[in-house]
Amino acid sequence: MKLKQIVLTLTAAVSLCAATALPGLAASARLTASDPGAQINVRTAPTTKANTPHYGVQGDWVEVLNYANGGDGYIWYYIRFYQSNTEGWVRADFLYFE
Repeated sequence: MKLKQIVLTLTAAVSLCAATALPGLAASARLTASDPGAQINVRTAPTTKANTPHYGVQGDWVEVLNYANGGDGYIWYYIRFYQSNTEGWVRADFLYFE
C-alpha cells in the first residue's frame, strides 16, 4: 500500500471516530483530491457502482450527515453541500475534516 493511501485511510478512520464521537451533531468538511481540478463524484448510494448525478470540486465545503461502510471496502459519508443543498454519498478519502 502506498504511503498516501495509508495516510488517507488513517485520516478517514480518525475522521470517522471524530464524526461519530458526538452523535446527532453534523460535522463540516472540505472535499479534497490529489488533482486540484478533479470532479469528485457524489453518488446515490455508498458504492462505486451507484449513479453519480452530482459532483463537487476540491475545496467545496460540505456538511457530513451520516456514514456507512460500503460493500466495496470503503467508508462513505452522506454529505450536503452548503451552497446548493445537494446531498449524496462521497468516499471518505475525498473528505478532509478541519
